[in-house]
Amino acid sequence: MPPEGLLTQTQRWLRARGITATKRLGQHFLICDEVLSRTIDYADLAQNDTILEIGAGIGTLTRALASQVQHVYAIEKDPKLHDALQKEFEGSTRITFIRGDAVKVEWPSTTKLVANLPFGISSPVLFKFLSSEIPVAILMLQREFAERLTASAGSKIYGRLTVMSTYIATSEILEYVAPNCFHPPPEVTSALVRIKRRTEPAFNVVNHSLFTKLVISFFNQRRKKIRSPLIALLREMKLKPHSIEEIKSRIPWLDLRAEKLKPEELAEIANIIHKVLSD
Repeated sequence: MPPEGLLTQTQRWLRARGITATKRLGQHFLICDEVLSRTIDYADLAQNDTILEIGAGIGTLTRALASQVQHVYAIEKDPKLHDALQKEFEGSTRITFIRGDAVKVEWPSTTKLVANLPFGISSPVLFKFLSSEIPVAILMLQREFAERLTASAGSKIYGRLTVMSTYIATSEILEYVAPNCFHPPPEVTSALVRIKRRTEPAFNVVNHSLFTKLVISFFNQRRKKIRSPLIALLREMKLKPHSIEEIKSRIPWLDLRAEKLKPEELAEIANIIHKVLSD
């Protein structure tokens, strides 16, 4: 069970400011000291780090981060929480609070992303992270999302998320976190995940836009063998019949479903399409 002291502190902080957790914003405040401590350990902080935090909440993680690093940029969408934190930390030179939607606002340049993410924005935040220059992230995610992120080809939960993240980064589940470590408790188990950007992509992709479109098309029809969504995609791209036949002749996996193909095999299909288009 989480320590009563931290739970009580959280409740008092919210009550004193007339704030209640908003389900619409996916607010679940971390109240477990041990998990907070391990989150900080997993982040492997250095004094010269600058940290991006998304979903500052009542500032529990913000305080812990700011005590060990050069600066924390904490994004908070809820105006009541943002204003309360701004007032509490007024005069601090180590924390900057940013009011807004983390999916939409411009992220400052930082060395790490550390966040207890609202579940509803996990996917867009992850893809935004993968397109940023931030080298590493420690994220609290919904267990199901974390397991899809780290899934292996052939599993039922393997999909677009796994493929696109594997291309750019490595991901590992560090630990699972029970619902009673949050206030209010979510209905599902959470997971702490470490995501590290690769210095080089995991495999060769000649045309990233085409690769992305192909992966989306295949996994939107994941129960079909890839022959069907492939032909539909090629026709949508206005390819002539002879070009479609040429591409099909070069792909040995037409009778497999997308979930059976490794990320690098999906990339090879995209590269074959690109080559035929370029010839």
